[in-house]
Amino acid sequence: MTNLRKEFRVQLPLAKIRQHVDNYNRLADDANWNRFKSLHWNELKPELLTQGQKDAVVFVTYVEDHLPGYFAEYQSLFPIEAKTKEEAMHNRELFHFTVRWGLEEDRHAQALALYQYHAGIEPDRDRLEEKLIIENRKPFSIGFSNPVQVFTYTLLQEKATQLYYQSLSRVVKEPVLNRLLIYLTKDESRHFGFFCDMVDTFIETFGEKVLPLVEDVTLNYKMPLHNTMHDYRRKAILMAREAPGYDRMLPQKVLMRQLRRTGERLAELSRPIEDSISRMMTALRISNIEGVA
Repeated sequence: MTNLRKEFRVQLPLAKIRQHVDNYNRLADDANWNRFKSLHWNELKPELLTQGQKDAVVFVTYVEDHLPGYFAEYQSLFPIEAKTKEEAMHNRELFHFTVRWGLEEDRHAQALALYQYHAGIEPDRDRLEEKLIIENRKPFSIGFSNPVQVFTYTLLQEKATQLYYQSLSRVVKEPVLNRLLIYLTKDESRHFGFFCDMVDTFIETFGEKVLPLVEDVTLNYKMPLHNTMHDYRRKAILMAREAPGYDRMLPQKVLMRQLRRTGERLAELSRPIEDSISRMMTALRISNIEGVA
């Protein structure tokens, strides 16, 4: 698979990536909420929070706040100072999305940090920033450099966070956190939609050669910070328990359902896509993806 990652390295035609970026920013420009004004701290009722929910907020703040690492990785993988004019134009076009995406993820991180402060989870803002910068300074790598794999990885990451916030919001009784989780869910859903369109267009443009690359990511996917945050596994298990109905394999299932829809739309790719889905289901011990949105 490593050889395939290197040998089959393609990028979308400029017109296609421009279409997706324009479509995203057209929606995003009308989908704003204000991290300072949209959350009414005078309505906050921290006594309604369980200790597990407080710990979950702390955990996801770390994940969201690692944005400098995520952004730097994208800038490294898609530099404006590319070797060719064509690649530079592609990367500049993608930058229109990346910088907007970064703004929204930074809003998530700061809103969660502000929530910690106002809810008394960490009442000292300087101490909170000291804790966050410890994780910020640790290195981050997606683990893939092939464009379609980078987008597949981020698709899974965005879907995982969307589903987690959605599941957690169903049981949180504290009104300000509930509202914040709804804002986060909507943003992550929009991010997922962008990366879903990107992966779909790669398959439509380059055919079945893309499928093993998508499989590679799906079978080896790990959430950010899994190898840098102290005691990550235990914290992640406890976090999941706070969100009934959250299934850590659901992002992979959603991706497979999306691939199936692509196969239904592109008849010539139906059989290769079904074979790819079958291999992933077997490897991940997934018995069924029917009914997955």
